[in-house]
Amino acid sequence: MAGMRRNPLAARRTGRPQNASVSGGASFSDFSELFGMGAPVASGQVVTPESAMRFSAVFACVRLLGGAVASAPVKVYLREGTEQRQLAHGHPLADVLRLRPNRFMTSTTFWKTFVAHKVLQGNGYAHIIRERSGEPVGLYPLNPRNVVVYWAWELGLDQRLGVERNRLFYRVTFEDGKARLYDQDDMLHVPNVGWDGKRGLSTISAAGQGIGLGLAAEESSARFFSNGMLSKIALTYPGKLDPKVTDDLREFFDARYTGTANHHRPLLLTEGGEAKTLSMSAEDAQLIESRQFSVIDICRFFGVPPVMIGETEKTSSWGSGVEQMARWFTTFTLNDHLTAIEQELEAKLFRDGFFAEFDESELTRGDTKTRGEFYRIARGSMQEPGFMTTNEIRAAEGLPPIDGGDELQHPVKKDENGQTVETPTRQRPKPDGGHSQGTG
Repeated sequence: MAGMRRNPLAARRTGRPQNASVSGGASFSDFSELFGMGAPVASGQVVTPESAMRFSAVFACVRLLGGAVASAPVKVYLREGTEQRQLAHGHPLADVLRLRPNRFMTSTTFWKTFVAHKVLQGNGYAHIIRERSGEPVGLYPLNPRNVVVYWAWELGLDQRLGVERNRLFYRVTFEDGKARLYDQDDMLHVPNVGWDGKRGLSTISAAGQGIGLGLAAEESSARFFSNGMLSKIALTYPGKLDPKVTDDLREFFDARYTGTANHHRPLLLTEGGEAKTLSMSAEDAQLIESRQFSVIDICRFFGVPPVMIGETEKTSSWGSGVEQMARWFTTFTLNDHLTAIEQELEAKLFRDGFFAEFDESELTRGDTKTRGEFYRIARGSMQEPGFMTTNEIRAAEGLPPIDGGDELQHPVKKDENGQTVETPTRQRPKPDGGHSQGTG
């Protein structure tokens, strides 16, 4: 069963947020993120989580990370000894984590939202809903903008409530303007890389310059296409034109020949006028290169191989190289997020040997070759022992069990004359402590 955790704020009413005096705590960067203030960047772009998501590379990285975490179902286990464990199908949190963390959100939506908050704004928050007994029954994600984290000593709660100085408390401001203070035991908090573990560093602030450059490049490209993909054109006339005629000519040209709807229309000039196309500047010629650099730079911040978000300029779009990148992504990026979440879930939601893990096997479900190779090794051979039975493999593939499918493969032993030595068949014990059908 899940553990009942005592909230220090429930012991005394003095812990209500309106009575807490704040001394120190949040920095200017914290408040800038809290109110959605974009970091100033050299490109002139205002970089916020919303504007950053308009950059295709950022959107693709966030979608990939969130989708990968959401695709791995969370399973609850009971730890038995130091190395053994078994699925805890009847645990009350099994369906909460796997299917529906709260009344209005599926687990897929929840984890995508949680991961997006973590990688974009540096912190993933979720309020732990508990019954009166203290048992957790749900998780509600919180926008990091609405959360400010304090040490107990910053609010004077170590003196007023007798809690430890370095205990964390979370002030959450809701849409109606009301605020509440939550103890760390009632808050699922997975920070990004940071300085003190209290708050994670926002990827948006760290990659602000690269994101701003990418947004500026996309804006420049959009203006180019809005102009009908026309390069800079100079209209020349043999004589001096009246200012009024110049203005009329400019308005006429803009109305008739700019914009995508007027692209490829014949250019007509009177009074001896001549149109000359100006050569593309070096800055314009580097636009595509700068956009590609921005994509690679953003991928570096998120820990995503560029090929996984469609950047194949310098990479084969198929083959062993891409497979190795996918394994690298799983090992060094995805596992980092999964492990951090798993540890927080175990610390805040479970006790008595129960814990939760993401089932990463689901991430390779579409790769039949990799999955088949794994099952071949798991089943074992005449020379190598197996660690999964046929029925366990069939269950993983959503197939019904078969007779004799609970036997574990074992190596063939031969005597000094080369004759096969009979060895007893090993079987998985049934949940009720008995054994499956088969020879013993």
